[in-house]
Amino acid sequence: MASKAEGKRASVASMTSLGKRDSLEKPLQPSIRGKASLGKVSFSNQPSWSLTGLLAAQRMTKNLKEKRALKGLKKTEIVEPQPPSFASRPTEKIQVTAMKQVLESYLPERLGTITYNPASAPSLVKEVSEEVKGRVKRVLPPRYKALCVVTLGERGQEDIKVVSRCLWDSHSDSYVAHVYENSSLFCVVAVYAVYCE
Repeated sequence: MASKAEGKRASVASMTSLGKRDSLEKPLQPSIRGKASLGKVSFSNQPSWSLTGLLAAQRMTKNLKEKRALKGLKKTEIVEPQPPSFASRPTEKIQVTAMKQVLESYLPERLGTITYNPASAPSLVKEVSEEVKGRVKRVLPPRYKALCVVTLGERGQEDIKVVSRCLWDSHSDSYVAHVYENSSLFCVVAVYAVYCE
């Protein structure tokens, strides 16, 4: 048993001594064209190509191209775009001409025979405002809110200007204004239609 153990040790010793001898006899060669050699192993920065590797890569890319082409051939249904119920854009636009016609037909009918009375003017303004708002709501698309502002005054020698400013979305919101005058009063009605999100 002692001889086997010694034999193993001798073989390890001989291997290390052989490695030392080889390294002494063969000096390391300088690296040529980016290759660094370490004994029998060499490393290279340049790729090495083989014909079988190129053919395998070509087959793999062909299969990938076929799979991508099959994915593109899936049936796609074209559906008309429908905005969700929480959309910030209305499905239909306001009919401004219909709102204008409501004002043009209602104001002469309601205020044609009335004379200006300062005591009854506040209640008259409220009535006109509510009636105009009710009629305009019938013309408005769903999800729109109507705001009606009525200015009523005595017709005299003086001039009056009614001005308003609003901050809103010009795509969905709009307004209509109409002025009615008879011999004793003037009435300016402005209806603002605002899309409620």
